[in-house]
Amino acid sequence: MSDRLQNVMRREGERAASQRALTRMATVTSYDPNSYAAKVVIQPEGHETGFIPVATPWVGSGWGMFCPPSPGDVVDVHFQEGGKLAAYVSLRFYGDAAQPLGVPSGEFWLVHQSGSFLKFKNDGTVLVNGAGDINVTAPNLNLTGNLNVTGDIVAGGDISDLDGASGTVAHIRTVYDSHTHSGVQTGGGTTATPNQPL
Repeated sequence: MSDRLQNVMRREGERAASQRALTRMATVTSYDPNSYAAKVVIQPEGHETGFIPVATPWVGSGWGMFCPPSPGDVVDVHFQEGGKLAAYVSLRFYGDAAQPLGVPSGEFWLVHQSGSFLKFKNDGTVLVNGAGDINVTAPNLNLTGNLNVTGDIVAGGDISDLDGASGTVAHIRTVYDSHTHSGVQTGGGTTATPNQPL
């Protein structure tokens, strides 16, 4: 193969390679929640893109995993098949402006800026913290295990024990409010058992 042909091939290879866009770091400048897309400034050139898609590990029509970026986030921008017009936001990075927590290896933490969190610990415990109310809506909420409550319990419906309807708090209240005793004495004497036992 002649030197001239090799030079032409090398130039064409370099030209083709220059047309391909490589993965770049970028800074998010804005986010559109309706299209789940972001504008970013590509580094080091400083060029701002239009709105490009933000990748997520789980998607569906009206459902999925939503963790949109915020302006100032440092992100990884990929280009589908190297096409400069086919960019998308992939991962995000911690840095000086976004300091990481000291999460031990093997643990999985979901921590919100409000202070709410869900932490799966290496010892098998799961920690849930709500900086505000935690609201659960379900036809039934089944709990297996002991329930320890520090604070008040307020129920919109009745509360029952293993006896079912006859052991409800409402039934206990009805019996207590209407119960009578025999053998009542003046002063601090002892009465007979209630006439309406539970």
